[in-house]
Amino acid sequence: CIYTYMPTRPGAEVLASGLGAAVTDTLFNPLEMLKVRVQTSETTAPSAARAVYAKGGLWLLWSPGLQATWVRSFCVTGLRVGLYPTVKALVGADSLGQKLAAGAATGALSSALANPIDMVRTRLHAQVGLPTRYASTAAAALSIVRGEGGVGSLWRGLGATAARQALLSSGQLASYDGLKQAARGAGATEGTPLHVCCAAASGFIGQLFCMPADVLKVKVLSGDHGSVSACLRHTLQHEGAAGLYRGFLPAVVRQCPVILVQMPLIEQIRCVAGLGHI
Repeated sequence: CIYTYMPTRPGAEVLASGLGAAVTDTLFNPLEMLKVRVQTSETTAPSAARAVYAKGGLWLLWSPGLQATWVRSFCVTGLRVGLYPTVKALVGADSLGQKLAAGAATGALSSALANPIDMVRTRLHAQVGLPTRYASTAAAALSIVRGEGGVGSLWRGLGATAARQALLSSGQLASYDGLKQAARGAGATEGTPLHVCCAAASGFIGQLFCMPADVLKVKVLSGDHGSVSACLRHTLQHEGAAGLYRGFLPAVVRQCPVILVQMPLIEQIRCVAGLGHI
């Protein structure tokens, strides 16, 4: 379908975005798991991949945390992408600053709701190839609640998670939206080639924005540090500022293909559902 303005339908837009994210996140689950392993241990992505493959083959590379990943797709990406048009419409204008603000708002909201599933997924990914601490998604959640301070412990690291999602969402969605708008203004036609090009660029920009918060989030949620501030001090003291970009290569290698597939897929699902393009 061609680009036309359409009134927002938040519920349907969240479901469309969540479905596109669930398909994409399933395809790229191994890269997310390897990124977490690199950020939580002294290893490299190739070494981690070889160790995991030697222990359980392709299945062990793909399967860890899949149930949590699917729930997260709807709770996080579904909300941050699906609510973006509605929040942008509420802001009432279309400047870059307002696009950034709309993306940050939907990212922060989605992270606040989904912090528990992010924590569980991080724990499941961090243990791959190591002695198993959690047998399942439910077992991981129960273990955290029982052993780490009750239900509230599932929201530990919320500051880093919210910062990461706000920065990723603002950088990725604002750049995707802005690049599409500029391309259409220059005569480009709305369609998959435009979506792919803008998605590839926005994936890199989004990861560049959020990488320091991403590193802190993973370390805190994995249980290695008590708080975001303690994690930040420890990282800067032992690794310097470069430690905040530890794992940037596997993160970009994971993020760019994910966004490159995810955004055009969401656009097509929106079009089929009669929602119009972002």
